[in-house]
Amino acid sequence: MYLLGPVPFLGIQFYHDNGYLVIRKLFDIPTLNTYRQRFTDVCEGRVEKGRVTVVKDRALAQTHARPEDYINKIQELLFDEVFSTYSEDPRLLHVVAQLIGEDLTAVNCMLINKPPGTNEHPPHQDLLYFPFRPADKILATWTAIDPVSRDNGCLYMVPGSHKPDVLYEHDEQVNSAKLFFFGIVNSDEVAPEDRRVYVEMQPGDTVLFQSNLVHGSMPNVTKTYRKAMTGHYANSSCHYIDVYGTRHEKLVRQMEAELRKRGSDLTYVDMWRIKTKPVRGVRSNL
Repeated sequence: MYLLGPVPFLGIQFYHDNGYLVIRKLFDIPTLNTYRQRFTDVCEGRVEKGRVTVVKDRALAQTHARPEDYINKIQELLFDEVFSTYSEDPRLLHVVAQLIGEDLTAVNCMLINKPPGTNEHPPHQDLLYFPFRPADKILATWTAIDPVSRDNGCLYMVPGSHKPDVLYEHDEQVNSAKLFFFGIVNSDEVAPEDRRVYVEMQPGDTVLFQSNLVHGSMPNVTKTYRKAMTGHYANSSCHYIDVYGTRHEKLVRQMEAELRKRGSDLTYVDMWRIKTKPVRGVRSNL
């Protein structure tokens, strides 16, 4: 089904109480297949990438030759002619607007691929990456392209973990095959196994969750892929903050050092300013 009317009050209340909400079959299969095909075309060099960037799992890249087997995600998709139809889809924006407000700025869009052999993503908060606030006016959307199970790497949520309204201490994961891959330091306390809710999904199902909700994903121990479209949105009234001297700083300094290596003098906030895209309502502050 498609959600054409308002989200039921109980759905909105569930979102505020638990920090996430699942909408079943929000996207149709033909639409999802266009994203799957575009991913393949980008990875295999059949189309110009433009602003799209490709992120490899460095461990898998050492042992696999086929791009789909080692590319973890492609990002910077807000301006791609195909992938932008996800971040600007009226069905999706209709739901997002009911949770964080009518005026929306898309701040990120990725297609995440989880090939066989991909490790877990430990408990973390997306808010770590965002130099703007308030946290409750920023959310993620995550739409299954493939069937998603605990075996192939489904998401898990820690319901209510957004309620303290804090950004926990994160650190870069030791021996990670990915750059800028952070997890919560005291994750056993913040995200114990008995508090995790595993979100198994079918293609087209979409979960929306708050930026400070603690969540993660399982490893892929199957022989199949687990692809998903994901985006992040902020209410257009959100404002940038000073990230230095905060729990953002370690990530920020690493990112700015990487920008210098690439010949850029952008600050972390500058980088986000050129990434964002207003998608609904009034002009954004971001």
